[in-house]
Amino acid sequence: MNNKKPIGVFDSGVGGLTVLEKLVEMYPSENFIYVADQGYCPYGTKTKEEIEQRVLTIGKYLLNRGVKAIVIACNTASLFKQSLQNITDTPVISVIEPTALRAIELTKSKKVAVLATNATIQNGKYQKILEENGVEVYPVPASSFVEIIESNEMDSNYALKTVTEKLLPLKSAGVDTLIHGCTHFGLLEFQMKKVLDDVTYVECGYPTSFLLGNVLQLTIDYTSKGYIEIYTTGKKEDFEAKIKWFTIPHQPIQEL
Repeated sequence: MNNKKPIGVFDSGVGGLTVLEKLVEMYPSENFIYVADQGYCPYGTKTKEEIEQRVLTIGKYLLNRGVKAIVIACNTASLFKQSLQNITDTPVISVIEPTALRAIELTKSKKVAVLATNATIQNGKYQKILEENGVEVYPVPASSFVEIIESNEMDSNYALKTVTEKLLPLKSAGVDTLIHGCTHFGLLEFQMKKVLDDVTYVECGYPTSFLLGNVLQLTIDYTSKGYIEIYTTGKKEDFEAKIKWFTIPHQPIQEL
């Protein structure tokens, strides 16, 4: 395998940058191509057919760029991992499996909340993995969180009110672990902790990074830096404002 080949990463918008940030932190010498499908964001309210089509469209673009692996840095899109894997021998990594397994390792009460988009909750992939491992699952559909984050309203009273309404019922349920079942949601964690400060929050970035490293047998090399290309199907000015929330060195953002 050519180690110079880039790793493809994509999401519906800014949320996948939480995964890219961890990938770059762990594997700084690797090259990355990130696609934000902002023109079709959010995925969580789309039909299954629409989401699958976007996964295949972005996936084919990355394959044509010669990537050595594709990380679907979006829980909703990860539901269609197999559809993409069926058309290529290039490894396709989903965020769902490694994140669920990390939550299973961490929970002591065996009660885990899954905070995710409506589509991810309805699919039930997280619930299936957790329940097969003896965990009681508390699913919380929260597609509205994506809109709050993409609109840069995380600090608003509306954001805190919405988070409180969704999470407060978990307080008396004995939940000790909460999965960010959407890569966007880590950007709202500071608000979540105002409501639930005694649970362990599990985000997708590190578990997915470790899985990718195992699949590709990556070595950690801090002596050199790779390149990071960022593309959006929306307006680059909009994405440029949002990527400032992250410490990701990158080339100028381009529109697809």
